[in-house]
Amino acid sequence: MTWLWLFPLAALLAAAYRWQFWRLPKKGLTVLMYHHIGHTAPDDAQYPFTISPQHFQAQLDMLQKHGFTPIGLDELKAAFQTGKPLPAKPVLLTFDDGYADNFQNLFPVLQKRKVKALIFLVTDFIGKEPGYMTWQQVRQMQESGLVQFGSHTLDHARLRRLPQEDILRQLRQSKAVLEEKLGVACEAFCYPFGSGGFDKRVRPLVFQAGYLFDFSTKPGINPWPWKGKKTLLRAFPRGGETLTDFYIQITRGKSKF
Repeated sequence: MTWLWLFPLAALLAAAYRWQFWRLPKKGLTVLMYHHIGHTAPDDAQYPFTISPQHFQAQLDMLQKHGFTPIGLDELKAAFQTGKPLPAKPVLLTFDDGYADNFQNLFPVLQKRKVKALIFLVTDFIGKEPGYMTWQQVRQMQESGLVQFGSHTLDHARLRRLPQEDILRQLRQSKAVLEEKLGVACEAFCYPFGSGGFDKRVRPLVFQAGYLFDFSTKPGINPWPWKGKKTLLRAFPRGGETLTDFYIQITRGKSKF
């Protein structure tokens, strides 16, 4: 029966559709979302959130090869507020939570490569919880001029489950702690649990609390100039992915569905 060949073709097309290579590259601001820089086993729960230092450097090589320019929060703020042009292919490296391996494994790479990054801190965990940075380490990274910091709430709360007064407490107090500890304005916020951590009630409170930028886990490339109508999107390079996956991430905003 001649129509039987349609089944394998349909299966092939369905598999290909899952990957994003067939979509055209998008222009705009690429924001990358990381967590751990280190080593862990494939069966570890943190494996999808962990990139080895060697693979991270290979990703930086790929960014350079394809003409991407890493920027910091200061450049993003200047472009947003004054219209100062961003590089042709801007990319912002972001790291969630404030893990100790960001100081131990990420920071030496940033120093070696002179690359900037933005780290979102869970302020109640810094200097208190095992596996997280100390305030001394945070300040050392800040003093390098390569790393800036934003808020990830006080205790990684799922904000949409909280009453308004508690949401504002999480937003305002974490911001105040960062400003007291680091001596600079805290203007970037990242929602814990990504898209599942906030709703239409929460987002206006972020700006009410005094933040300029809000980042989610929604994948994609950000059209520029950013109008603030939606959260800043972030591509998510996962542990175990190839450099081909990474190229699709930085040019399409995600590598697969």
